[in-house]
Amino acid sequence: MNMKHYDLMIMGMGPAGLSAALYARRQGLDTIVFGDIPGGILYMLDNLTDFPGFPDGISGTQFGMLAFQQAQAQGAVFPMAKLEKLRFNDTLFTGTDTDERQYTAPAAIIATGRSPKKISKIKDNLKGVHFCSVCDGPLYRNQGAVLAVIGGDKIAAQHALTLSKVAAKVYLVCRDRAFEMPAIYESQLKEHPNIILMRETEMIGIKGSDQVEALIVTTKEGDKQEIAIDGVFQAAGWRPNTQALEIPVETASDGYLKTDKNLMTAHTGLFAAGDVRDTDMFGVLTACADGARAAQYVAEFLQQR
Repeated sequence: MNMKHYDLMIMGMGPAGLSAALYARRQGLDTIVFGDIPGGILYMLDNLTDFPGFPDGISGTQFGMLAFQQAQAQGAVFPMAKLEKLRFNDTLFTGTDTDERQYTAPAAIIATGRSPKKISKIKDNLKGVHFCSVCDGPLYRNQGAVLAVIGGDKIAAQHALTLSKVAAKVYLVCRDRAFEMPAIYESQLKEHPNIILMRETEMIGIKGSDQVEALIVTTKEGDKQEIAIDGVFQAAGWRPNTQALEIPVETASDGYLKTDKNLMTAHTGLFAAGDVRDTDMFGVLTACADGARAAQYVAEFLQQR
């Protein structure tokens, strides 16, 4: 099988991967980027409001497409396929994509981000269970729907705000006393009378055999309540996307990749950027900064070699 060789392989087409591609090309590196959706999971964001330069916000889909077009214009190669495996053989990284094509490079950046965790208490194949409010929220438009969002972070808030435009009522269910989100989001939630904030409330089950019928919750006092709903959106935690990585590296206890000050992992030549990395701040802006820095450090690494 013929292998295509590059200076740099980037796994991930989210803000970190696309920023890395842009800056790597500006450094003159022959760069290939793997992924199948420009912007990664940015499509889940109805309105990105905390990125400088967009005072009125911008949809995640539009932001991702603009970043993709910019990196593509600089000459980055996009096969529009994910890597199923990334290995290291002797002196080169070897990647195999979903079409079984193979590629090699002396350096690689993991920028695969993270994905929402599935809540174990919600059974598979139940209709009315969702992860993306932008994608699936419109299904409930003009139906007087009652929806629930499980979670308490910024993404959960964004889901609730998006769903408030199409639903009669949205319950935001958080098991903790305080939400883990910037204050501005909590203020926006309180401005919408059809969003009901339920702190210190834990979902313990879903009623319904084929279709979601009700949410079963319990409060910290132990009071059990059944809330009739038409759909539930999950935003209760994240996991890093490292499944394709077949190279031993150091990780934090929750699986995020540990890096040094130059964003290199414990494996020489393998860098990490964005939300897949063990970082103190997740977000689009910090992911973009990570991508730019990682590309710079890759260029320096290759020069030293």
